[in-house]
Amino acid sequence: MSMRQLLPLCLIGGLFLAGCTTPEQPESGGTPAPVDPAQGTAQNGSDDWSSGDSLLTVMGPLQGKVVADMFAGDGYYTWKLLGAGARVLAIDDNPANIAALEARKKAEGIGDERLLVRLTTPGVTGLIPNEVDLALITREYSQLGDRQAWFAQLMAGVRDPHTFYLVNYIPQQTPEGPPLSQRMGFNTVADEVTEFGYGDVGILYKKMPYRYILFGAVPPPDTGD
Repeated sequence: MSMRQLLPLCLIGGLFLAGCTTPEQPESGGTPAPVDPAQGTAQNGSDDWSSGDSLLTVMGPLQGKVVADMFAGDGYYTWKLLGAGARVLAIDDNPANIAALEARKKAEGIGDERLLVRLTTPGVTGLIPNEVDLALITREYSQLGDRQAWFAQLMAGVRDPHTFYLVNYIPQQTPEGPPLSQRMGFNTVADEVTEFGYGDVGILYKKMPYRYILFGAVPPPDTGD
């Protein structure tokens, strides 16, 4: 799915291109499920206000696509992606998370053709060149280490147009989530990933409680037509 195909959906949901300064306010409501501050994923198998389903809607049809769950954690999004028909590469830098993912994979009888689980080290994406169709990032952007080097690895590992989705907490006090010191505003993140070569960058607000979805891709070369 190209970013050009995604734009109508984004405009309906509340799209903010890099540089926009007046975002919509997040939706409010009941109390969501507990969240791992390092991962931003729902715990204990809960649906987190159906925010996982909301994210899948934004990502579009995933049947048959190879998706990297870059910080899989407890596997909340991994199993959401599998349920949507994607082939998933679940990557994490915590051996305990990897062991738990492998155990659940075995218990549910899921084969390697549907799910691969891979341990990496901090600062390394764990992707090989052109391995996946798109990537989901659920770790706070500020916690990625050398971000320019990390995104260079990511771009190499994701096939053209190098599409990624980043789910991060808004830079305001919320009932859950990481410390404010770890949160970065979406305009700041958008500006930086644009410098890394992602020319098609946008932000969706109000799709997930207390979080925004930033997406990016590399636009096709300008042929001058």
